[in-house]
Amino acid sequence: MDASTGKGREPTIRIETHLRQMNDEWVKAMIRADASALDQIMADDFYFTYPLEGDDKATVISDLLSGELKIEHFLRTHVSVRVFGSSAVLTARDSVTWLYHGRELAGQYKVLIVFSERDGHWQMCALQACPLPQ
Repeated sequence: MDASTGKGREPTIRIETHLRQMNDEWVKAMIRADASALDQIMADDFYFTYPLEGDDKATVISDLLSGELKIEHFLRTHVSVRVFGSSAVLTARDSVTWLYHGRELAGQYKVLIVFSERDGHWQMCALQACPLPQ
């Protein structure tokens, strides 16, 4: 990028803004158990990893729809996006209370989300949630 003109920066800013909006839409879709929105945002090969377990896209959506995953509280803050060509990484801090298969998952988590541009569309490909010390 040419620092004096700023050329080359605008597309990255647009991508960052778009991914922040996708992130917001994903959080809202998780809270509402909106399978259609989740299906569009998450790649078919999406994988969600968290302490001791992991789930693919179909399992996440199925568990939300069946009630096996219930979201009581979900707040995502400290969002940062870095774009690397056709890939991007979003990091954030989550404050959550989820009931998953009868077990409560609650606390603060640092999340790392990988996005990829595929066939001209950005998709969420992976999410890793790591608990933060209390």
